[in-house]
Amino acid sequence: MNADKASEELKVIRQLMERPIRYSTMSGVSAILAGCTALAGLAADWHFWIRYGPKTAVRINILVWAGVFAVALAAVVVLTRLRERTRGMPAWSRVKTRILLTIGAPFIAAVGLTFAVVYQWYGGPFVAQASLVPAIWMLFYGVALWQLGEYSPVEVRILGAAFILAGLIVGAFLQWQPYLALGATFGGFHLIYGAIVCVRYGG
Repeated sequence: MNADKASEELKVIRQLMERPIRYSTMSGVSAILAGCTALAGLAADWHFWIRYGPKTAVRINILVWAGVFAVALAAVVVLTRLRERTRGMPAWSRVKTRILLTIGAPFIAAVGLTFAVVYQWYGGPFVAQASLVPAIWMLFYGVALWQLGEYSPVEVRILGAAFILAGLIVGAFLQWQPYLALGATFGGFHLIYGAIVCVRYGG
């Protein structure tokens, strides 16, 4: 066996070993925590919107949703790492690098487009479609999950498809119901997904 063939076979073996890692280290609990955090963020968002009015509430709720994202991300990272440690897996791998490269662009695009919409609504020269922000979040998050499904079980891709479909429906018909839409998707979808993962993969 020559060196090139041996190197290629080792590469294939590594790929076959890395792919099951995504199956075995999924954390349904982190998804449930993300859903609960999203619902708590919605409650805070609604409270500030009612109490302070749109102009002040927008600035406060940017911090609220940044906090929601930080807590949900921390739950995913910590709980996934705990599951990896029980299996003797390294803290970093090529799979994780590919995942970051895969989902990074949709998240950056969603954040950038959100700020563009809010700027035009809050301080720009004309009124923009601020009511489209929930649909924007759903669509970009759904795209990120769909791409993540390349390295994950089928449930992740199904969740991504559900967010994409919901984003299109909300953008077309339910812009006037942002709290219902966000609660049903970022709250409800995550809770359902987390429960399924806990049952199928043991938490």
